[in-house]
Amino acid sequence: MASFKAGLTCRDLDGELIVLDAATGYIHQMNPTGALIWRLLDGGTSIESIETCISHEFDLDAEAAQRDVRGFVEQLHRAGLLESIT
Repeated sequence: MASFKAGLTCRDLDGELIVLDAATGYIHQMNPTGALIWRLLDGGTSIESIETCISHEFDLDAEAAQRDVRGFVEQLHRAGLLESIT
């Protein structure tokens, strides 16, 4: 489960997700896959469950889904959008 940074504003835009970080003024745009991962993180879903969901949703093998999800979550963390990952 992830803890999102305070002060984020999210908007859906044609299947993509736009996240505005008010503290930095940065706008982050996520494609449909990133938007799904974001929503699942917000719902308190474990990383492992998100990997399974992405594997099924996009017909990926488990290893590819794990690599993609964990890489994206790491990008969110480096961008300062996540405060913690449990």
